[in-house]
Amino acid sequence: MKPTIIVPAYNRPRSLQRLLDSLAAADCPPGVRLVISIDAEGENGRTVHQTAQQFNWPHGAKEIIQQAQHLGLIDHIFFCGDLTQKYGSIILLEDDLVVSPVFYHFAAQALAYFAADDRIAGISLNALWFNGFTHTPFLPYLDDSDIFFLQIPWYQGQAYSAAQWGRFRQWRETAVRRITPADGLHELFAQFPETDWFPFKTKYLAQTERFYVFPRQSLTTNFGDAGTHFRQRTQFFQVPLQTFRRGYRLHSLDQSTAVYDTFQEMRPECLNRLTDRFQAYDYTVDLHGTKSLDNIRADYVLTGKRSRAPLFSFGLEMRPPVANVVTAVPGQALHFSRAADLDVSRRAEWAREARLYRYYGWGRYGRKKRLKLWLGQRL
Repeated sequence: MKPTIIVPAYNRPRSLQRLLDSLAAADCPPGVRLVISIDAEGENGRTVHQTAQQFNWPHGAKEIIQQAQHLGLIDHIFFCGDLTQKYGSIILLEDDLVVSPVFYHFAAQALAYFAADDRIAGISLNALWFNGFTHTPFLPYLDDSDIFFLQIPWYQGQAYSAAQWGRFRQWRETAVRRITPADGLHELFAQFPETDWFPFKTKYLAQTERFYVFPRQSLTTNFGDAGTHFRQRTQFFQVPLQTFRRGYRLHSLDQSTAVYDTFQEMRPECLNRLTDRFQAYDYTVDLHGTKSLDNIRADYVLTGKRSRAPLFSFGLEMRPPVANVVTAVPGQALHFSRAADLDVSRRAEWAREARLYRYYGWGRYGRKKRLKLWLGQRL
């Protein structure tokens, strides 16, 4: 069955037109259905509906759903996801996106490849390139596949089978939407507004030990138009698009060495495939130092934090950071330690942040960062 394309639209006719134009130009097989769901009560609602109505979809049938009542972002996304029960697999595209001409190839291939693995919660069409907790680059470990796995439900282009969305739908019927310290997520997730479904979906991945599949090269890019997510337009989410590749090398979750948790840190079982140095230990990975002591639940930790009694220490020169551990680069930037021996004082945290920005800055940073680095080097 060919995945149906679902577009939730609200109050942004120009954004919708831009996305629809990119969809019309994409390489889709004949017979692909397009569904545009328009939320109610937007001041530009009539123009949005006209935009959808006048659009000529060249690849198959087009359907417009006009919501009778205003759903809001969360319930509108959930409504669109629930359409998997009607159409089977879907590709869900918010209206401020633009798709690559070959986006459909990746989505269809990934949905088919992972159809039988219930550990996969969804497919991302966007290659998450930054660490959301440190705002530094995110560099997944390279293997011979075109994908990596992450416990982050990245929303900038998604694909779901009916079974994948159905498992989430069943879980959310009894789940507590509020993020609590017991959920094992970064404390920032508790600060998201109630209009955002992103933390709730991340909680689902953490509690059920499921993952999203990510391409290493993006098939969507985000214009960051003003709306529910952003008060004003931002270019932060613009990324290069893969526009030529139509066939993808896919690996199972068990084969991959690029599997990451909700903190965007490599899972210990993957690191154990790259080095046998830590296999005798129960440990977690925290190379960017973003896990609080409450979220370090193993006896040992591989971390960017200071330790009063490290068992092993490594430098921070190779990229990505975990490569320094795999190849045992000498230095005192990364430590393998008992969690109880970590130094989480403010001085130690400043020093950790200074090291991190020096590493990702490639030696080039502004005056404020230089001052912070200078202070951090002297702590």
